[in-house]
Amino acid sequence: MKKRLSILLLTLFMALSHAVAQENILYTGTVSKTMTIREKQSTSARKLGSVEEGGLINIIEYGKEWTLVDQDGVRGYVLSKNVEDLAAAEGYNDEADAQYLGTAEIDLTIRAAKDKSSQKMQLLTKDETVYITELGEQWHEVVKQGVHGYVLADRVKNLHGAHEGIELPEEFKPAPPFKAVYRARADVNLSIRQEQDVDSKLIGTVYEDEYVDVMEIIGEWAHVKKDDAEGYVRADHLRYYKRYDPYGPYIPGVKFYPYAAQAAEEVEIMDSQTGELLRTVPKGAVMAVSAPSEDMSVTLPYDRITGRITQTAKLEFEGVKPWDEAQMGDLVAVFSTYYDPDQESQEQKGRLHNIMQGVERLNDVIVPTREKFYFNDYCAPYTKGNGYELGPIVNYVSSQKLGYGGGICQVSTTLYDAILQIPIDVIKQQVHSAYGISYAPLDMDAAVGAGNIDLRLENTLPYDIRLALQAVGGVLTVRVYRAN
Repeated sequence: MKKRLSILLLTLFMALSHAVAQENILYTGTVSKTMTIREKQSTSARKLGSVEEGGLINIIEYGKEWTLVDQDGVRGYVLSKNVEDLAAAEGYNDEADAQYLGTAEIDLTIRAAKDKSSQKMQLLTKDETVYITELGEQWHEVVKQGVHGYVLADRVKNLHGAHEGIELPEEFKPAPPFKAVYRARADVNLSIRQEQDVDSKLIGTVYEDEYVDVMEIIGEWAHVKKDDAEGYVRADHLRYYKRYDPYGPYIPGVKFYPYAAQAAEEVEIMDSQTGELLRTVPKGAVMAVSAPSEDMSVTLPYDRITGRITQTAKLEFEGVKPWDEAQMGDLVAVFSTYYDPDQESQEQKGRLHNIMQGVERLNDVIVPTREKFYFNDYCAPYTKGNGYELGPIVNYVSSQKLGYGGGICQVSTTLYDAILQIPIDVIKQQVHSAYGISYAPLDMDAAVGAGNIDLRLENTLPYDIRLALQAVGGVLTVRVYRAN
């Protein structure tokens, strides 16, 4: 009788012990190789049992070096480095626990703390769904199979709410996908940085004279992409912008002028910064100007600086309509450049003659919608036989300073700067040189000449346009109208 009672008590004790052990089990897992269960946290400790490779274990405590397990009632320790596939012992629902979902960009380690050297808890494979319980700037708190830990935030992509009604905080909303708006050329070797910071990670290089795709300009930085490198370069070393879509944003440096102002009598143009008198414009001259400011003055493009007219009572304004609101006969773009009105030398007289040739040949030209316009089709060849005289030319490759047609490039440049303000596709344009030309903003001149040196456009507006050119008293103005 005593013997049977002892056996019963022993059985009950073992059952209770096993029940207590089960209650303490935090995780389940497997071992990546056959493991010895040790009595203590030492490879020389007494052997209590073993687990075969791939065998399931019950984990009481998961440690950085040793893991306390319960294997068929045997409590002991196995090396943590060979323990994998952790899962909560109780039932788990990672998606229910998660606030946000993402995708692992690469194979990721789930750590016990926000530290790359912290204990490894779990693994996420590339493209695996990441269940996120809390977002962080450097680390996200995540859960996998009920096991909580942390992963590097910059390696988790495609963030979105895990449940209806959960919105991503603004700072975690993904940046829009890269869309090339412009292309531009580097004038020095440029480092592509991961962030808008000269100390940010270097991810690529745009070499001198190489073109690169540009999405946007953000202060001193340009958001660019070259091959697989998407990042930021210093914007002040990008030049010769071209926009891919004529309906896209203006290229950097382009300014919209909302009025063409005609002088009803003599008008003075002053330097907007110094107040110095730049020139007096005669009655009848037309100029591209800004909207009047609070003091009723207007500004205007004058060579590479900004001019100002305070005598606006002497001006008659013609408003520029937005291209998509313009009716037949409405003005849609205007630009002006300036030249020396005092024609004393033969060269100066020749230059003015050539400008007037361009004005006369292009005035009232109509470019139908979807038709191409080649400047040289109307104005070339630039020869004596075609009505041109000798005038000063820009020539950096020879000592020649005069040429037939010298001055005609001011007409093509003024036209170019006018059409940059509306959705007209620029098929071909080239600058005179890296130094540009004095009467136009840097990189916004349009040279024309013999051979393939031409300004070529396509009217991508949904209506025909008419060109109106005027050169009066040192002011050359191109106006673009919606044709009647």
